[in-house]
Formats: sequence, structure tokens, C-alpha cells
Amino acid sequence: MRPQNRRVSLPPSSAAPVAADASVRPPPRATSPRAMRAVAAARALLGGALVVSLSGAVAWAVRRHVVQSARFAVTDIVVTGEHQRTEDALLAEAGLLRGANIFTADLDHARELLLADPWIRDAKLGRRLPGTIFVQVTEREVGAAVALQRTYLASRDGAIFKRFELGDPIDLPLVTGLDPDGVTNDREGAQATIRRALDVAADYERTPLAARSPLQEIHVTTEGGFTLIVGKDAMSLALGGPPFRRKLEEAGRVLAELDRRGSRAEAIMMDDEARPERVVARVR
Repeated sequence: MRPQNRRVSLPPSSAAPVAADASVRPPPRATSPRAMRAVAAARALLGGALVVSLSGAVAWAVRRHVVQSARFAVTDIVVTGEHQRTEDALLAEAGLLRGANIFTADLDHARELLLADPWIRDAKLGRRLPGTIFVQVTEREVGAAVALQRTYLASRDGAIFKRFELGDPIDLPLVTGLDPDGVTNDREGAQATIRRALDVAADYERTPLAARSPLQEIHVTTEGGFTLIVGKDAMSLALGGPPFRRKLEEAGRVLAELDRRGSRAEAIMMDDEARPERVVARVR
């Protein structure tokens, strides 16, 4: 018998047929939100670094231009407020030069140098482009010369601010009688005494006596009172303590009476604290 050929039916495959030439690719990998943020941050950082680098280069180029350009050279330095000090002297002290670059001029340091000058109480500096610098100084107003072991100058508020030098004002009342050691140990007290002496001098200048007998000296007594030396004949007005205006008015009346009698006073003493109404005149 011949063997019988049998056909076996296989169940259909669940897998889809694959072409022989088809390339197999792995499925795309999903990117996490954290990774995306990291990439974005890296790009931003790189871009920022590039911007900073470019900005720095531009700033350096601009600075180099402005500090080297002749357009910003100092052409004018305007100085105001000077009286005792000359403009040239102030500019030399401040180290300010025409022709220098206006941006490289150190105005803060120039101000410090000016304030080191005893005559300068305050200083303000500024610049206006392209080439102008302004210097405004406020000088101390001298009120008197003060005789210690050497002669010094004091301002209107009584502060001793410099030693007297050739070229300083000489038409000043002279304050005498201060103890040098006391001035050194108590500068505030000395300043207050000099200020009171200048107040007495101002009271004297408002009287008719000042026209006929200019004030020469203000002597501080050991008791803290004042004696004025006035006129070419060095007449002495011993005032003692206050009230100074009333005593000066009384001295004026006494001098008027002596003039009427044809006498000249050498000294008028009104410093008797026990009897403040007493006036003693010593004639020549």
C-alpha cells in the first residue's frame, strides 16, 4: 500500500509577518522633565556666559576710549571761595591738572588734600563733561591772633587753627593772658574763652569809643575777666566780668567827661566785683 500524504493545518500565528529587509529600531526613549530642565539651564548658562564675556569686552573698550580720548581732557578748573589762598596754591595742593583725563581725576582724594590746609574749613568738588572740574572752598574766617609761646590765629568761633606766618592777616585784635598748658589740656575751654573775648571785642566795636580808640588787645585775666587795650596810647579798660555792654557805655561817659576837663585817661577800671557800680579813672 502507498503511504498517504497528510496535510497538517497549523493555527494562524498571532505575530505580524516581518519583511526580510525591514530594519529593526528600538522604540524612542521618553525624556524626563528633570532632564529637560537641566538642558535648558545649561543652555541659559552658556548664553549668559557669552553675554557677560561680550559685555565685559565692550565695557573695557569703552573705558579705554574715554580715559585716552582727548575729548575728555580737563580744559577748565573753576575755583570759587578762595580769599586767603590763591587758586594756583589750591590746585597744587589738590593735585588737579589741566590736560589730565577728567575720569581719572580722583576728586575724593583731592578734597582730602584740600581739607589738610588749615585755612580750608570745607571743600566741594564736581565735574561737568566733557572737561570742566569745579572746586568750591569755604575758608575759615579769622577773628584774632592769640599769643601763647608763639602767635597763632583763631577763627571767629574761637578755635585756634594755625600758627601765624608771614603773609597772614595782621590787622587783628590780639588775645593775651591764656596759659599755654591750659590751652593744650583743655582746647574746648580755651575756645570758649577766646569766643567770649571776641564777643566783648564785637561789643566794643559797636560803641563810639571804637572810632577814636581802635581795639588793640584783649587780655584774659586770671579771674576769667577781660581788660581791653585800646588806642595808640594803649589805654586800659579793665572790665572784669559781665555785663560788658553796660560797662563799655559807662567808660564812654567817663571819657567824655575827661575830654570836657581836658584830661587824658591812662586807665579806666570797672572790675571791682564787690562794688560793680564803682568806676576808677587813672589819668596821665
